[in-house]
Order: sequence, then structure tokens, then C-alpha cells
Amino acid sequence: MGDSMSKQQSRRRITAVLALSLAPCWSWAADHADAPSSTLDPSADITDIFVFREGGRLVGAICFGGVPVPNPRVDGPTGRYDPNVLFSYEIDLNGDAQPEHEILIRYGRNAKGEAGVQFENLPGAGAKFVSGPVEKVISAPSGLRVYTGLRDDPFFFDFVGFTATLASFNSSDKPKGTLMFDNARDSFAFRNLTAIVFEMDPTLVVPEPGKLVRVWATANRLVGSSP
Repeated sequence: MGDSMSKQQSRRRITAVLALSLAPCWSWAADHADAPSSTLDPSADITDIFVFREGGRLVGAICFGGVPVPNPRVDGPTGRYDPNVLFSYEIDLNGDAQPEHEILIRYGRNAKGEAGVQFENLPGAGAKFVSGPVEKVISAPSGLRVYTGLRDDPFFFDFVGFTATLASFNSSDKPKGTLMFDNARDSFAFRNLTAIVFEMDPTLVVPEPGKLVRVWATANRLVGSSP
């Protein structure tokens, strides 16, 4: 797959930003098809980013390819693997909005048309590139693992309750509105998207325990390519 795409002109879209202290933590940011153009390019539409600790490792994730509720899912069994889209996962350690770590993820296909994925600059991987087939857990030389494939949307939201709450503010008998959310009702349950998940060495990502860091992700489509 190589790194030729990173040398091409692309359109950058920053989709989510979050800050966290890397003590034991779990954090995420969400943006499900909020932009009007997102439904036109689901292969580059980031829905969520995650970062958390698991088993002594730092885990990052990018999810993409979601659609607005209540539309049905349209993904196939192999997800969306567009070779013309470059994903980046950025980690800023000093608050200057410039990443100290930039992990690049791109897809490609072999002569048989089989999809593969390549991770570049994964902290602690033991190699610049980690590559392998999609829908499989891939191990780096150091033992860190990466994965990309179709997964159930991890975002939890009660769309029915949200709509009812908004409508209640327009009610003449309840001028202040009423919260009508149900925490047992998940409108995104059983809806597929494509997930990119990777492990990192936390001592290399954040050398100072408890340090505040900022994480964001981007999707870059090769100019002139179609969704």
C-alpha cells in the first residue's frame, strides 16, 4: 500500500477534539453525520473517536461510516475500505494544537481485490508500518495489536427521547419543556459502522503520568477521487 497517498493533495476535515488526563480513563467524542455533506461520503465520515487504557496499554479508536437515525444501515459485510481516504489520529502533549504523535491509517487492495490496512507511526509498534488484512486482528513486531472492520456502533443515544424532548418545548402546557430520555433505549443499537482500533505503548505516548493531552482525528480524501 505504501505511503504515496500522504504525498497527494487532500481535503482535511477535523472532526472531534477532546482532552483527558491519562490516569485510568475512558473518553470519547462523537459526531454522527452532523454535517450535511457527510451522508455523501460515509467512507470518510468520522462518527466517534476513543482513547482508553486496557491491560497496561493505551487504546485508540476511530469509527466512521455511520448514518443519521432513523435511516437503516447500508453497509455491506466488509465495511467501507476506500484507498483514497487517509485517516489520521493526532495526539498533542503541550496544548499548542500541533501533534507530537501522528498515526496514519490507509486502506488498499491487492491483485485479487482483497482489502488490507496499513498503520504508520504507531507508538511502540517496533516498526514504522504495521499492515495486514481487514476484519483480522494484526500483531505488530512488539506484540501491539491493531484491527479494522465492521462493528456495532458503540455510540449510545435515545433519538426518540431527544425528538420528544425538543417537541415538548413547543408545547403550550409545558413551556419549559420536559426531559423525555429513556436510558434503556438506544437508537444506534444493532447499526453497523467501520472501526479502526489500535494499541499503543502508553510510556511512549505520554512520558509523564497524569499529563493532560489532546486527541483528535481527521479524514482526508484524495482530491479528484469520488466517494
